[in-house]
Amino acid sequence: MRILHLSTSDLRGGAARGAHFLHRKLREEGIDSRMLVGRKYGADPQVTQLRGALAPFSEKARMKLDLLPLRDYDKTEDSFWSLGWQKRNLRGAFAAAAPDLIHLQWTGGGFLPVEALRQAPVPIVWTLRDMWAFTGGCHYTAGCDRYISGCGACPQLRSSEEDDLSSATVMRKHRAWQGLDITAVPISDWMAARARESQLLQGVPAEVIPNGIDTSVFRPADRRQARTVLGLPEEGRYILFSALNALEDTRKGFWHLAEALEFLRDDDGGPRPELLIAGGMPEGEAPELPVNARFIGRVDDDERLAALYAAADVVAAPSLQEAFGKVHAEAMACGTPVVAFDSGGPSEIVLHGETGYLAEAFSTVDLARGLSWCLDATSKSSALGEAARARAERFYDIGVVARHYIDLYARILEARHGRSAA
Repeated sequence: MRILHLSTSDLRGGAARGAHFLHRKLREEGIDSRMLVGRKYGADPQVTQLRGALAPFSEKARMKLDLLPLRDYDKTEDSFWSLGWQKRNLRGAFAAAAPDLIHLQWTGGGFLPVEALRQAPVPIVWTLRDMWAFTGGCHYTAGCDRYISGCGACPQLRSSEEDDLSSATVMRKHRAWQGLDITAVPISDWMAARARESQLLQGVPAEVIPNGIDTSVFRPADRRQARTVLGLPEEGRYILFSALNALEDTRKGFWHLAEALEFLRDDDGGPRPELLIAGGMPEGEAPELPVNARFIGRVDDDERLAALYAAADVVAAPSLQEAFGKVHAEAMACGTPVVAFDSGGPSEIVLHGETGYLAEAFSTVDLARGLSWCLDATSKSSALGEAARARAERFYDIGVVARHYIDLYARILEARHGRSAA
């Protein structure tokens, strides 16, 4: 069985890392798994970058060009967009790889045109890592439900026109994907429900398989030792916030966290907690916060990221809209409880009062209450962390997830061969 994964990147960003985790584990399980990417950052010989010496630069140019149609709109900053309008011929790459199945991962940023799916010579498995597959261009809707009726009058475009760019993109997708052999794989029940109610994917076969994480990398470690490795004082209490664009991506909820820190009680006898911020930072002065903050910067190394999780007393992950919650699962695998809003995918990962705290969406007061509760609980017992680790191993270990995919691949190919024989 040969699987070809399509992904904008192999390692940059949570979605790319998740795809590469799966690819590696599939190979360990005896599957001939390969990746075709726009930008390759690792050394895996089974990951192929699109041909051309200037490929990394041309892919960055494609990302910028992909967004050109947005110039006609006063778009909000609620979500990243992909429009997938630039042509790309992948037939040669598909023929060279000769896959039995094509597995779409995160393919935004101009990497995969909407119409290119028709070039696939074999069935398609599509992991829905965000909402783009059924929207008019946004990767997250920021609460809008116009994807149910086919978009138009898009709030993120600040448009009042029914036949705007979002509506046109939905129509392009509908024309290009009609009749294709696609199986959708939402990464949470929440995402599955959104896909089912959408105009574009409501009739597409779907099976929920969560994101997988490497629990041999993301594992518990001695907290004091982890802090020493990271150059942090051993004494103290640390809240970790981690996101690719930590302060700029409003969907990740940093400013809700900043407000919640104002409410954190500091009269429980313990030292005042500090905030660790991991991720790309905006230029300019650091924002003023109600607690001391240490800016770690962007972390692309999984071992270092795991050390950060292990060093923290609690991870704050207050996303406003999230298909799954990879940070949540990784932190739990490291034995660190998570505080999140009771919304979207994180509601399915964090068990309230057992592996962390689910705050009322989107109450900063309750978010602060959850942070205080977890800080207090972890200072007295390791029970929260142990339960978090057990849940991550049972449901989100990449080996468990890979076996779900292998079973799905086999059923799709068996059904196809049955149809061919008939």
